[in-house]
Amino acid sequence: MTGGPRTHTMKAGSQTIKPVKEHAMKSKLSSKAVVTYGLVFFVMITLTVWLSYVGSTGRLQSELNYTNVELLKQIDQKIEMMLREIDKDVLKLTEELEFVYFMHDSYSDNAHKYSNFYGLTSKIKSVMSANPHISSLYLYSGASGNVLTDKAFSVAKDFPDQQWIGEFERMEGFTKWLSTRSIQDEKIDKNVVTLVRSYPPVSSPGFRKGVVAVNIDENLLHDMIKDVYVERLGHTFLIDAEANVVSHDDKKRLFQNLRDEPPVAAILAKPGNGYIHGKWNGEDSSVFYVTSAYTGWKIVSVVPEAKMTKPLTVTRNLLLAVAVAMFVVAVALVFFVSNRTFRPLERLIGRVAGSDKLQAGTDKRQGGLTYLEAAFERMISDREHMQQQIRDTKPAMKWRLVMDMLTGYRAEYAKIRHHLDFAGIQLHPSHYIVFSAELAWKDGEAAPQDIHLYTYVLCNVAEELINMENKGVAIETGDGRAAIVMSFAEGDAEQNQLRALAAADLIRDVMRSQFRRGVTIGVGRCCADLKDIPKSYEESLRALQYRMVMGNESVISIDDLQLLDDKKYVRVALMSDQVAEALKQADAAKRDALLEKLFLEAVRSQFSPEMLRQLGFELVMKSIKTAGDIGVDVEQISVPIGDIHDRLSQCEEWREAHGYVASFLALLSDKIAEKRSARGKNETVGKVMAYINDHYGESDLSLNRLADLFGLSVPYLSKLFKEHTESNFMDYLIDIRIKASKELLADGSRKVNDVAEAVGYSNIHSFLRAFKKYTGMTPTEYRETLAPDRNVVS
Repeated sequence: MTGGPRTHTMKAGSQTIKPVKEHAMKSKLSSKAVVTYGLVFFVMITLTVWLSYVGSTGRLQSELNYTNVELLKQIDQKIEMMLREIDKDVLKLTEELEFVYFMHDSYSDNAHKYSNFYGLTSKIKSVMSANPHISSLYLYSGASGNVLTDKAFSVAKDFPDQQWIGEFERMEGFTKWLSTRSIQDEKIDKNVVTLVRSYPPVSSPGFRKGVVAVNIDENLLHDMIKDVYVERLGHTFLIDAEANVVSHDDKKRLFQNLRDEPPVAAILAKPGNGYIHGKWNGEDSSVFYVTSAYTGWKIVSVVPEAKMTKPLTVTRNLLLAVAVAMFVVAVALVFFVSNRTFRPLERLIGRVAGSDKLQAGTDKRQGGLTYLEAAFERMISDREHMQQQIRDTKPAMKWRLVMDMLTGYRAEYAKIRHHLDFAGIQLHPSHYIVFSAELAWKDGEAAPQDIHLYTYVLCNVAEELINMENKGVAIETGDGRAAIVMSFAEGDAEQNQLRALAAADLIRDVMRSQFRRGVTIGVGRCCADLKDIPKSYEESLRALQYRMVMGNESVISIDDLQLLDDKKYVRVALMSDQVAEALKQADAAKRDALLEKLFLEAVRSQFSPEMLRQLGFELVMKSIKTAGDIGVDVEQISVPIGDIHDRLSQCEEWREAHGYVASFLALLSDKIAEKRSARGKNETVGKVMAYINDHYGESDLSLNRLADLFGLSVPYLSKLFKEHTESNFMDYLIDIRIKASKELLADGSRKVNDVAEAVGYSNIHSFLRAFKKYTGMTPTEYRETLAPDRNVVS
């Protein structure tokens, strides 16, 4: 009896052993899960924070270095702009007659001498008044040994400031910028930087007559540096090529030489711009520098490493704090998940099997994962945004460059040439015309995005059409407006104006026919240099304002808004075009007859002798231009341009000027004949000319159409046509149309509108403008010259 209970008790004990083992296995599995997940999270978080730190700090360090160098470049640009402006004013002063008399000590008598001193002193004061950056200005004449300022006249040996006088004879260049020195100005000690410029402006040692010295207050340079560095991290100063301090915020450092400073010695050995790291006053520092291409000075900024690395320290501490927080959350999640190991496995199996066993509160437990996922999504979004910004860099740079040209901020082609190439902008180095175009919209007719889209289309159409024969660029300026800059390889302003107007007409017609959208275009005058583009842009905007008078969808030239004051001179000057055309046609008899008629008309109109000489000179220049367009190498002509002007100035009787001009035109005629005889003919160009003569009355006749018809590329056809016809396609087409319109205008019963349409002009304003440019009169005025007593239809 006692054996039975013992056996039962043993069985019960054996049954209690199994749950204990299962619990131990679960605890062991839970511990492994905690350790495994903890290590995985630790490695992931550590790697993430480390990579973020390395990437962000490296980029931030690079941006800090770049920003410091760019700030120094801004200072250099401001200082260089000021110094160049001062040098330009000095050069203008050296062109004054009183200045020349003083330097050569050449006076007729004492009265002339004192009068010249008074006049020159007044002009010195005017220069200083116009340029407030000039502290004082000295003139020294080597011929007389005298010094003249805006306040005094002195003998050089008695002048208190003589350092600059000795510099001009031994300096190698034409100018020299002296480092900061102390002078007395009205009994006040001043620290100044001095520009020494020899006279004559272009002369070598031993041939110089004198020198000009311009003093600039050192505080002015210091203020320019301070204006750029609103919040300084260290010291910024200016040194010359010998390491002498030119400007410094610590005035005690002026007149010191910093060559003994190790970073300065290293900087002097390096050209251009950059930065180095080293000791400055015993403290680890970053030294940034920019070398001025104009003066050779270096602008140096010394920033202690403690201040430089402050943003990096903040970034590091922030990342460490984030890492600790993430690790704490990760550990909590590991313990939380490890206690429920089987439930997540059941849910996973349930999802695979298609059964959903998610319980309430799951979203809350997965909140940390959701946040992490959102963080990665933001990182990916930021990366895509950065890539998009890089893709948008070129259009933004293109817009910025063109706006800088239109506002006059960038006025030198050589300085922005590489920027233009990078942005894909094609422009010739000179000869520009600016259009201002505006889409014709009614209030509320289109949404802002539609206006932006059509303006974008307008810019693309303008660039495509202009770049067929010339070069240009177009940008959107807002509110349905666009600015278009067109440039030319040749410098005939009048011909370029016609080409620009023809291009504007074509842009307007394409927008109207292909996109059903009207465009009004204002056209400024042709300008020779990039710095004059703002003036042409202002003229185009002023012309665009006249759409109220001229109507929408018009091409309005600034020339349409002005009347010539001297009609006699204009009428006679237009005859010179006929002489040039006769020269081009190699018609010697017609050329000589028109030339004599031109001079006789000028005499009958009572031109002054100076106007007669100017008329002859302009005719010679126009003829040289015509010969150059034909292909004659005008540099081989034995008579220099200056000699032509001098020879005409010596003519005392109009027949003498007429004879000289006639002989010069005969010389050009011989050169043209030689060029044409060596050129030969081209069968393709002959066919193209024949096609133009048969189809000039079609308004859509264009270079694109001809290129497609004859199986040639547009640039090749344009070059071939000009080489063998001595004219580009558009000029040739306009000439054919104007000649045809003259024949049609002989019929007094035909309306001018009908004549314009018959010769290929779909817009009457374009026809009137072209006819006036080529003939010097309107179609109605021309018709009256044919039959002054007959009533005509206008």
